Amino acid sequence: MQTQAQTTAALQAQVQVQAPAHEAGFGGVSMMERFRRMTPHFFKGESDPILAESWLRETEKIFRAIRCAEERVTLATYML
Repeated sequence: MQTQAQTTAALQAQVQVQAPAHEAGFGGVSMMERFRRMTPHFFKGESDPILAESWLRETEKIFRAIRCAEERVTLATYML
């Protein structure tokens, strides 16, 4: 039977191994890196709603391509 200290040490070791994999995402590449590789356009603050909508559609298309569901706000904010 394992002692509490051994169990705690084993759990901490597992967390340390899993944390980098979680941050890196697919194949060791972060979601930000995957997003940037798709060369998204920066939003230039256009007052024309058609241009703003076009930028939004293109950005959402990238999110679908890289299968990004959770970090959309963070990544889109990066492009403002």
